[in-house]
Amino acid sequence: MLNDVEVIVFDLDGTLYEDIHHFDYYASRLGEKLDPINRKRFEEDYQTFKENRLPLKIGTVYDVKNDLVLKQNGGKVLEAFDWFGEKLSEEKIAELYPQEIVFDFDSMLNVGDLWWIPVSIARHYGLSSELAHQSFLQTREYMMTNDFQMEEIEGFKDALQSLSQSKKLVLFTNSPQKDSEVIVTKLGFLDYFDYKIFEGRKPVKTEAALRKISDHYGVPFSKILSVGDNAINEIYPARKLGCQTILIDGHDYGDPSQADYVVKNISGVVELLEGLC
Repeated sequence: MLNDVEVIVFDLDGTLYEDIHHFDYYASRLGEKLDPINRKRFEEDYQTFKENRLPLKIGTVYDVKNDLVLKQNGGKVLEAFDWFGEKLSEEKIAELYPQEIVFDFDSMLNVGDLWWIPVSIARHYGLSSELAHQSFLQTREYMMTNDFQMEEIEGFKDALQSLSQSKKLVLFTNSPQKDSEVIVTKLGFLDYFDYKIFEGRKPVKTEAALRKISDHYGVPFSKILSVGDNAINEIYPARKLGCQTILIDGHDYGDPSQADYVVKNISGVVELLEGLC
């Protein structure tokens, strides 16, 4: 059971809602910025990912500079593959990655959730970081419109409302404030969050943000619960500090031992949270 939780930190995308149709919109915005030949290749690879036939998967890392797909643990590269799935030798891995890798949102991309699949494919085909970010902002603008509708998760709103009466709920997202607040308002959750952190630059700034939250509420890390769908962003740094954790892993990419609880979907989170109400 979750023990003596006083503060619950929630990610937004993939944690407060499960809808994924906006990723096709995102892919379209990325693809239209490529030349016709690379646009066709991009679309083919995006479809290949959907069919689970692309080496790039949730839980991997894309090294833009070396155009390689990596498997890592704690920053140490364990395996590396070229775009077509050919495995690199241990000697080559040691040569390319003598030190722990660092995620920087530009040249080393943590493919921890679905947001990073289309952008990694687009970067492979030469799209700049700036144009990729422009596509991301266009997608967030779309998500603020009435065209983007989200399905309600049974029991989730009631659980958050109940928890907000006795716990401090924190929203911690990498997304901008404007669209994030619109999305949370659409969900009917905005009033439940006591504290919000936008453009959080997870995982680079995850530990710093959790320290800030701990100081803000005057609670030890052991009484903070971090909930998210991206293990590298929300789970590993939180566990390192001693927080309790719930990982939403709908893609079976995580190591169950690296989170206190691993659930398949938000309904699994609701079940756990109801025990705290």
